[in-house]
Amino acid sequence: MNGEVQALPDVSNPEACIAWLAELNPTNVLETHTRLTEFLNHLLMQPPTPIQHLEIMEAARTTVEFVQTELSQRYAARPLPPLSAEEALLRSVLNLWSLMLRTYSLIAQRSALDPLFIERRPMLAQRRIHYHGDLILEYYRARREVPTGMWAELHRYYASAEDWHVATVRVAEPLNETWRAQSCVEAYISLLLVDAANPYGRTPREFVWILRWAQRFAPHCNLYKDVNLTAKSSYAIDLAQDAGLRPVGTVAPVPSLRRVDSERLAAHIQAIVSQFKRGTAPAALGLGEDCVQPACARLLVSLYRPWGLAAAGRRFPRKHAKGTIEMATDLPSIGYFISGRPFEQPSRVRTGTYRDAAAVFTFGEQVEAAQPTEAEIYARAPQFGMSFEEWKIEDQSVSGFRISREVQGSRIDHRQLLALHPGDGESFILAEISWLMYHNDGRLFAGLSLMPGKPEMVAVRLQNPKGGGGLRENYQQAFLLPAVSALKSEPTLVLPAGWYHADRILEVCGDEENFQVRLVKLTSRGTNFDRAVFARIV
Repeated sequence: MNGEVQALPDVSNPEACIAWLAELNPTNVLETHTRLTEFLNHLLMQPPTPIQHLEIMEAARTTVEFVQTELSQRYAARPLPPLSAEEALLRSVLNLWSLMLRTYSLIAQRSALDPLFIERRPMLAQRRIHYHGDLILEYYRARREVPTGMWAELHRYYASAEDWHVATVRVAEPLNETWRAQSCVEAYISLLLVDAANPYGRTPREFVWILRWAQRFAPHCNLYKDVNLTAKSSYAIDLAQDAGLRPVGTVAPVPSLRRVDSERLAAHIQAIVSQFKRGTAPAALGLGEDCVQPACARLLVSLYRPWGLAAAGRRFPRKHAKGTIEMATDLPSIGYFISGRPFEQPSRVRTGTYRDAAAVFTFGEQVEAAQPTEAEIYARAPQFGMSFEEWKIEDQSVSGFRISREVQGSRIDHRQLLALHPGDGESFILAEISWLMYHNDGRLFAGLSLMPGKPEMVAVRLQNPKGGGGLRENYQQAFLLPAVSALKSEPTLVLPAGWYHADRILEVCGDEENFQVRLVKLTSRGTNFDRAVFARIV
């Protein structure tokens, strides 16, 4: 804008409005966002003719999309707490999406009886679904609960497209990276696919990929009014309810029910995975230039069940549970509560086990190396700067917990390593955060996935490439998890983030013995850890 704030253009002159939009500097995100918000409010207050209004809005879409994406990146890295510093940014983004939706809805309303505007109905219907969907997606991006009524409103927009007999008509859609076109049903299904993809359990990068892939894969799904409740690879959606997809076998047949059939999508995902195995790059398959392996393949495989088979993939049923759970969130505290002592470098001062050496460094030469009691561990924790938080248990299964917190605590990340002590548990165990979501009442909910086996804190370091001589790296804190035959889990090491490389050799110093391992396979990667299967060498 050449450093000057330009006056809003004459809204009755589409050429002037389009020229004004072209003069905006999208890279000046905050100022351009403010100007676009003012401009759209001005259009709503003094709307031009429907034809002129639509022409202006279509010209504004690319710039709006860019600044919205840029602004949302400022709060998308972590779950956004209510009343946080970034809350105003979220509200600004939601407001601009709402203005886009209101404007297209106004154009549709004002042109409803104009016979010359009938050919524009497919576009107006698709745009309304698109922008209402953007509101829902923004709550997912911020990991906030979708407000009551938003799904019901989306269903009403889609039902209107059916009533207008335009649901399957494709229109030009420059914002669809794959097809550059989209129908109402494709826009609708893409939103339903995102909802089925566990959006609260995805990293920001995965969420961006899921948004793109949902649009790419939506044409491979079908939506039917005739609901076959025994059909496989099907979800049901009730247009009269305020909810997203449900497995088709869990709903009752009503006139407002629709069936989303993803059988063709399942076959398509299988074909893409086969191409991956042949070495085909994700970009060559239309998944995006920013998609990298092996993360891309892992994400797509994880979407096969919810997208292709209409199955959430839960192995164990959840049951309601009461009580509290203690949770250590930082790595030093995790190690302390797992082992009963702070992590220290193994000592060569005297021979013996790592437990003996750690006891010397932590409690003094004369202290016996006996495992401290639980009461002693809790009592000594503040002396070492170790802490834990207390959360409420909402429900649980064999493999995890759903918990909540009403008061403010540490800001935690998706896929963060934790140590947990359930009220009825004997000791702390390791877990990973699988999803996070703030409710509208301010409570933070989290899903925790347990790592099987009783963990042992160990010390690890890279093998000295020069053999036994020369300087060596310090040891780092890690955890050894045993095999659990009932869950068919192999022994694994939970390592510092970024440590996993195939065939890397590590020295492991444990409570009872020292040994070397070769890393074989990565089982999970979080924000602060790598978990890997290993093979013992010595």
